[in-house]
Amino acid sequence: MFSKLHSKDNIKNSAISYKNQIFNKKNKNFYIKAILLIIVGLICYFFIANNENYYNKTIGKVIAVDETQGNTEYIKNQHLKTIIMNGKHKGEKLEFDNLASYSKIFDIDYKINDRIFISITEDEKGSIISSYILGYKRDKYLGYIAIIFVVLILLIGGSKGFKSLTSVIVNILIFYSVIKLYSHGYNLWVITTIMSIIFVIISILIVSGINKKSLCAIVGTMVSIIITMIITAIVMTVTNSKGVYYEEMEFLMTSPEQIFFIGLMIGTIGGIMDIAITMSSAINELYNKNPDIERKILIQSSMEIGKDVMATMANTLVFVYISGSIPTILFWLRNGLSLSYIIGIGINLEIIRALIGSIGVVISIPITMYISVILLKERRIGVN
Repeated sequence: MFSKLHSKDNIKNSAISYKNQIFNKKNKNFYIKAILLIIVGLICYFFIANNENYYNKTIGKVIAVDETQGNTEYIKNQHLKTIIMNGKHKGEKLEFDNLASYSKIFDIDYKINDRIFISITEDEKGSIISSYILGYKRDKYLGYIAIIFVVLILLIGGSKGFKSLTSVIVNILIFYSVIKLYSHGYNLWVITTIMSIIFVIISILIVSGINKKSLCAIVGTMVSIIITMIITAIVMTVTNSKGVYYEEMEFLMTSPEQIFFIGLMIGTIGGIMDIAITMSSAINELYNKNPDIERKILIQSSMEIGKDVMATMANTLVFVYISGSIPTILFWLRNGLSLSYIIGIGINLEIIRALIGSIGVVISIPITMYISVILLKERRIGVN
């Protein structure tokens, strides 16, 4: 009897010891990854902070700023002393006069250590005879934000984070391809539709892998987008687009309605795809935990999940679209325009985009749910 109890204790202790070893190994791997990511992030930081030699344009560094305040309004005159950071004139000093206003809409308030692009004119001997400021060198700050994003997504997300990062990079390349093809004369509707399909398929497959769950998310996303755009087209046709103001697109050389619909499709894809993968993953997990779950209970459970996600995603779309118009809204309010005018005309397109995107999010919940229930109903634990 004693030997049996002793044997059980040994087995229990061995199991605990094995779990501790696995836990310690995971912690060790996490710290190693964290240190490596921090080192890589610091290397990228110093590269971005000192990348002037990789530019063809002349870059200057502000080393001194003398300011004189204006008399009638908040405008100041700046006398900048700069030093050239790259090219054959590296090390030479130039001086500029700059006018900076409080709003900084059409000008820049330069500070010491700012990097600026400079245009120079040379004489026959290669000496600088004139120069002027082209603009601010901003890549440094964008680079810092990108480094923080990459480090955090890899540190917290691990392999999933790496897949998400890969998906983002691929989608940026896809979007760039659309712009390049359109600039070469290709039909914008055709290339945007094709690229959107590729975008959805690649994004979901990279993050979730090749399995039935991904198939459900892809099909759910496609069907939801199609139905959303059909609803939008019907409403626009029936109302003859009354109440839709395209003034902000009047500078375009193509149909504003076409650009508006394409923007709607691209903007809606992200929210719908997020809902679709959430719903398919939830149903897939419910099937894995209980392969014999009743369809009625499965639908009820997944609908509760969908309702929770729906509210936050709809709010996200509203804030994303409206936030870009905050400077314009404040400008109109300070010029005495009424709030009804701003909502009805000023940010009309943003409100429509947010509403249509929310419609797509709402209908994607039942659509993806039923598609997932149908396609995953034969799943059993351990089967992909």
